[in-house]
Amino acid sequence: MIPLKLSFGVWMNAVEPTLVPSDPLAATIRYYRNHWNALFRFIDEPDIPIDNSASEREFQAVAKLRLNSLFAGGTEGAHRAAVLLGIAATCRAIGIDSLAYMAWAFERLGTHREHFALQLADLTPAAFKRLPTTT
Repeated sequence: MIPLKLSFGVWMNAVEPTLVPSDPLAATIRYYRNHWNALFRFIDEPDIPIDNSASEREFQAVAKLRLNSLFAGGTEGAHRAAVLLGIAATCRAIGIDSLAYMAWAFERLGTHREHFALQLADLTPAAFKRLPTTT
């Protein structure tokens, strides 16, 4: 185990018994215990970023646009726009052409099982990127 991670665990074990359950620090320690493996997964898997700031920044604009678009066609239209903008942001993040992906996905959506033998998970931008040809 990484020394800093081990030291943090030792500190939590020492501090937690001294706190009342309603203490905010006790709640924080409980959170860390409940999510311990997920919080430190980036140590064992270097491809996982230490934080999700890049995706938070990317989707902050989408969230703001969705909020600002609530009355431009109604809430359903704003939700659909946010979904499409999220898909476009995902395509941009993984380096694929969003127009090509959406054309490919919309052509298959609804008939993906019967005509294309695809599961819904096979229609994601990441699945599209793994295809040998994107035509």
